[in-house]
Amino acid sequence: MGGQKLLESLKIKECDRFPSRVSRYCNWDSIRLIKSCISPKQLDMFKETCFGHFLDVSDMVLSGQFCHHILLRECHVKNEEENSSCLWYHVGNGMIRFNPVEFCLVTGLAFGEYSESTSNLFNRKNSRLWRSYFQESKVSVKMVVDWFRNLIPNNNNSDEDMVKLALIIFLEMTLVCKDDRNDILYWALELVDDLDAINKFLWGSFIYARTFNSLSSCLVGRDDKFKDKFNEGVDVPTKSKVERYNVYGILTAFQVWGIEAIPKWATVGYAVRVNNVTPRILNWRYTKTPAYADILKNIFMFKNLTIYKVLGPSDDESKKPYWTGIDQLQYVSPDVDGYLGEDDIDDDIEDDIEDGVDDANENDNEGDHQTTNLKKNEVRGKKKELITLEKVHKRLDDMQAR
Repeated sequence: MGGQKLLESLKIKECDRFPSRVSRYCNWDSIRLIKSCISPKQLDMFKETCFGHFLDVSDMVLSGQFCHHILLRECHVKNEEENSSCLWYHVGNGMIRFNPVEFCLVTGLAFGEYSESTSNLFNRKNSRLWRSYFQESKVSVKMVVDWFRNLIPNNNNSDEDMVKLALIIFLEMTLVCKDDRNDILYWALELVDDLDAINKFLWGSFIYARTFNSLSSCLVGRDDKFKDKFNEGVDVPTKSKVERYNVYGILTAFQVWGIEAIPKWATVGYAVRVNNVTPRILNWRYTKTPAYADILKNIFMFKNLTIYKVLGPSDDESKKPYWTGIDQLQYVSPDVDGYLGEDDIDDDIEDDIEDGVDDANENDNEGDHQTTNLKKNEVRGKKKELITLEKVHKRLDDMQAR
């Protein structure tokens, strides 16, 4: 009975799980770029901003396959309205949660309630930085990065301007995470011109919304699409025996949460703890990108897997400024009665995964390329209600008035 309940609760049935090639846009090269392009004084100024702690992030190799395994295990919950900002996954014999609480503890980015879409509060032509340095009708992320690199040999700009532009580069490359041919966030270019305002901005709410929307929709319809490849009566090339999809937002935070919630990821040697500080993203170094089948065999096939259903703040974390806004937000535990039973459910490696799939997935970095197809097939079929900017933004002038 428990097995049947589990099959009904999973968004993708166990028998329909599939290997993948994940293209993700979270790029930590921004840290190396910033450190190589600004002066020691400017670097110290950057460290004092709301993004400064990210300069201490250790080597971060993103494992698309680890994230994919978790995403495959997303579950329906009965009270989805109360959990509209939460994602729940069935791992081992229990459930693990990813929501703003976990995101805040991992990233150290501030949260709070919003009432208005920030993108409507700004006009790029009112931005001093835009007028001073760009003046193009459209400015892509790549244009800003190239300009930043080329500016250094003849750097006559103020220290503050260099720090502000470095903040934009980090925001676009590592937090917002999109194809570098896309336009920058023009409203952010205006916001960053006031360092006090950008430091008070609730970046946790804004970045979580983008990350949540991508994580909650990236696999919609993918199981059917993968099965269709084998139902057409033709031989499927090896490279097509995986399903490819894009993930936007800061996937690194999802991965760090994954190791906090599933400690076995570290015990098998896929990650190393390097610190015991806050926020938690500073505590881990990832050096391996194991294959889909290896992760299944070494982690997810264990039924007595130690997991942490939810993450909570330590005494030290509860006193951090970034935690203040979380106290305003309420989260309801999912009602899984009638969905998940207590019976053990074996996670079997599908017999129909053919040779060659593991090799195709062994090097996740092959999936890091910037793809030209940004939106096509990103969301197929009916998806859950997304967190809108209106739900997660706060009026900028309210923050500036604090």
